[in-house]
Amino acid sequence: MDGSRIPPVAQEPSGRLEDIPSSKLLPCRFLFPAIRSIKGKLLMTIGIVAGLGIVATLTASYALWRIEDKIRIIESFYELNQNVLEVRRYEKNYLLFNDKKDLLSALDYVDQVRAAIVGVKATLPGNQDELQSFYDKELGRYEFLSRQLMEAELAPLRKKSLESALRKHGQDLTKIIFDMDARARLQVEREVARYQKSAVLILALAVMLGAVLIFYMMRWILRPLSAIRVASARIMQGEMNSIPVGEEIRCSVEGIELVNSLNLMLKALNTKQVQLVQSEKLAAIGKVTAGIAHEINNPLNNISLTAEVLLEDLPNLACSERMDMVRDILVQSDRAREVVHHLLEFSRTSKSNTMEPVDLVALVESSITLVKNQFRLGGIVYHYDHPDRSVLVNGNPNHLQQVLVNLMLNAVQAMPPEGRLDLVVQMAGKEAIIVVRDTGAGMAPETLAHIFDPFFTTKNEGTGLGLSLSYAIVKDHHGEIEVESEKGKGTTFRIRLPRIGTDV
Repeated sequence: MDGSRIPPVAQEPSGRLEDIPSSKLLPCRFLFPAIRSIKGKLLMTIGIVAGLGIVATLTASYALWRIEDKIRIIESFYELNQNVLEVRRYEKNYLLFNDKKDLLSALDYVDQVRAAIVGVKATLPGNQDELQSFYDKELGRYEFLSRQLMEAELAPLRKKSLESALRKHGQDLTKIIFDMDARARLQVEREVARYQKSAVLILALAVMLGAVLIFYMMRWILRPLSAIRVASARIMQGEMNSIPVGEEIRCSVEGIELVNSLNLMLKALNTKQVQLVQSEKLAAIGKVTAGIAHEINNPLNNISLTAEVLLEDLPNLACSERMDMVRDILVQSDRAREVVHHLLEFSRTSKSNTMEPVDLVALVESSITLVKNQFRLGGIVYHYDHPDRSVLVNGNPNHLQQVLVNLMLNAVQAMPPEGRLDLVVQMAGKEAIIVVRDTGAGMAPETLAHIFDPFFTTKNEGTGLGLSLSYAIVKDHHGEIEVESEKGKGTTFRIRLPRIGTDV
């Protein structure tokens, strides 16, 4: 008999909590108008991001705490359901086997149902009246019917009527408590979903605001660096000599300090470059000293001889002869003065940013004057071809002349006696072109690839800076310097500069 009794019911609570998808993030903007230091803005950004993280963490912790409360409600209802089902189980056993011990067990579980209701009332904020009514009326009615069935003598019809009422009331108990459980679960799921949405929303907002803060922080840091990079590129192209402190840079204290340091460095580099150009110029002057000395010695000898004749035969000379001798002395003095003037003009130091209209035809002629005695001493024949009118470029005449003198001296040193040097000034559209062509030994391709490198030289003497400085000077004038050479057939340098006052 006992083995056929209905086993205890172990019913799982119905319903599941679903994950709520995160909401779409909305962009926001946040700037740092007050703080100009990168350090200050970094500290403020870190503080704000940390604060957002703390808020998100506290919100998530609160949501978890509230979800735990709701889970306790479900657990309380689960315990209540199990006790009600146990009451019904013993009720059915009594109706099947007519054993009053089952009614006593059912009444014991009724007391446990009452205790479970007290627990549910403590965790569930709503449904207090309904639970109290179930506690007082429904359970009281069920207990009353059960105790009547436990009386010693009952008429069969009376007993049957009471058993039917007990079965009907037990079904009502189950229905009522399951309805209450379903409503409570639905309410709990809604509240849990709301807490989940709130936590996810606040977390998403914290992440979004943190990302926006980091984005603007990176943009603010990179903004002066980008401005410095652009200015540095313009300096490399020769458009500027220093980095201007614009609005993009003034917004950062570190940016201003960096620009000031870079400008000081650029100033020092420019100074060193001027000194380097001047030292190379002095080296070139040393190379032409012999020719210059010869060029000055001839007029000085003529002046000396004429002066001695005047001194010895002055009383015997006619007035016209004296005048001719004085004029000859003046001519020879002017000749010497011109040579010295060209040398001084070439040797003087001028600011690297001094630009003015330069006539290339006259500049090449002046450069030839400085080195033509080098041509004579080396046995070099030169030929100069140029237009009948001026060819103007915007540049520094002193620096451009240094390039020409350096190329001419290199050509003289590369050629044996009876070599030929061709100098050409020509116009090609908006460009002015200077060609320096020699019939020297030429250069191998591996040498040609490095001739503009600093300190590269194939000579036993020299610094190896002449052509590299010439290259830098031409670049500063927004021009190009090209070279063509073949071993045993000579070398051709071609300088291209933008013309001014073009009529094309």
